Amino acid sequence: TVALLKQTQCQYFFGVLFDHDADAVLTEAVSQGIAGDGRHNWLFSDSIGSVDLRSNIRRDSALSRAYQGTLVTKATSSSDALEGALRELANGTENLSYLKSVLPRYQDDPNLDAAPIHTHIVDDSSFMELQGLWAGFLYDSAIAAGLSACAAARTDVEGGSGVLLDGAEHFKAMATNVTFSGATGSVIFDPASGTREATSATFEVVNFVEDTVFDDGSGTVRFNAVQTDLFQNGEWTNLQPVTLNDGTSNVPPYLPDLTVNPNYFPTALRAVALTLC
Repeated sequence: TVALLKQTQCQYFFGVLFDHDADAVLTEAVSQGIAGDGRHNWLFSDSIGSVDLRSNIRRDSALSRAYQGTLVTKATSSSDALEGALRELANGTENLSYLKSVLPRYQDDPNLDAAPIHTHIVDDSSFMELQGLWAGFLYDSAIAAGLSACAAARTDVEGGSGVLLDGAEHFKAMATNVTFSGATGSVIFDPASGTREATSATFEVVNFVEDTVFDDGSGTVRFNAVQTDLFQNGEWTNLQPVTLNDGTSNVPPYLPDLTVNPNYFPTALRAVALTLC
């Protein structure tokens, strides 16, 4: 695979890889001269994870040279208020007690003896500290489901009391009637498919740059995650220049400069040909 990439002569590559796969690909790419050389630059989807949290990359190794200046494009939450509210939820005794009361308890199921009660999730000291990529999307999904349920619910049920919520009507209401400003941007659905419009989400480009000051004595390198671009409300905003693999912000061409070979005859052969003429 890496050899095929090299044959393209491209100087930018985009990969959808998990971190362990990216390590293997980049190590081979360095050995084949298409990574870590200052000329080739690699971009990834969010499947690669957070390079800045890695603690196993040795300084001056093939991987440290390859990851320098890499870019990751990922969907993100844009709501500081949501993050603060979730942390507040985790710090409230009353809130945690309520969460424990609604989490499933399976102690009566003989097939789930290994984990009979799921409240240990709430008891973990790191609960809600690192909320992850999906927190904002889960929040917006719950809000969308609730708003569309309110729009689709019917009270004209037989007998004159109660509420009827039909699945098809619920889906239709979400696809056609629900639009709101959420934690991940302006939530808008495609009325034909019910899928969220991609341009309504918030995306960011993160640049991983080696921290040249960091030294914990272990011989490993640390990368800083620098947000360089933000996509919000259908528009990209550049926040600061990227740092590419060569340590500069100078964007090289997608393909290397062409080298023209005129393929002239050797000088001696040209002399003979001219003499014969």
